[in-house]
Amino acid sequence: MSPSSPEARRARPLLGTLVEVRIDACEGDAEAAVAAAFAAVAQVQALMSFHDLDSELSRLNRLGHRLPVSLHPWTVDVLRRAQALHRATGGLFDPAVAPALAALDFLPAPLAAAPRGGSIADLVVGDGVACGVRPLWLDLGGIAKGYAVDRAVDALRMRGVRAGAVNAGGDLRLFGDTPQPVVVRDPADPCRHWSLGEFRDIAIATSAGYYAARSTADGLVMPIIDPRSDRAVAVGPSVTVLADECATADALTKAVMLSGTDAPPAWLRDFGAQAVRLEGRMAA
Repeated sequence: MSPSSPEARRARPLLGTLVEVRIDACEGDAEAAVAAAFAAVAQVQALMSFHDLDSELSRLNRLGHRLPVSLHPWTVDVLRRAQALHRATGGLFDPAVAPALAALDFLPAPLAAAPRGGSIADLVVGDGVACGVRPLWLDLGGIAKGYAVDRAVDALRMRGVRAGAVNAGGDLRLFGDTPQPVVVRDPADPCRHWSLGEFRDIAIATSAGYYAARSTADGLVMPIIDPRSDRAVAVGPSVTVLADECATADALTKAVMLSGTDAPPAWLRDFGAQAVRLEGRMAA
């Protein structure tokens, strides 16, 4: 839910989903702020899209094992965050699972042969540059969407927006003084919603299989790969993570999904995050 009369509310297709920007209180030009927020999201997409052969990420995937690739500060920031999350979660979060996602048609396969093995730890990230010690296919979709939401919120605040929200297909960031109700879909019945409560100044992301499943010999699977086995996760419970930043919440949903326990992993506390696992019609 949202305030009954926001100053501005706009939506555009970006990041493979619908991105909505809502302004509830603004001391400047609300339309200019909305435009700046969408521009930030579009820039993240242009830099980090696996699908776009001209993106920085695609160049890094093609050339990074041969020579250093120059990168925008945002791309460097996301790669460093991904490496930190990889270390903190014991390798459960790993963008180097793109070959497995491509094998299941969750991602388009580039022309080159898929690399075997490797992890985000095999990437050396410097100031404005990165290179790999081996061939890698990285997919930043599990963190870049949340990062784009964070950069959109930054753009709004820089232009005088005091309260509002940015939602990119379920990666949600709320800011402002007034608590707002938040709901998540039931993984067994996506038309049904569960209330998580009311929040302000928070980021929320959910991973689930209700809109992105693929049928395999092992049954329905989600676009989440366990890097320990290179196997996709079966459709089942959803995981929602609440954190200070959407990039963190986005990435941690995958790691919590793979943690294999109903108890919150200890590393969640290191990020100041909380997790909610929904089994379908019952919260775990």
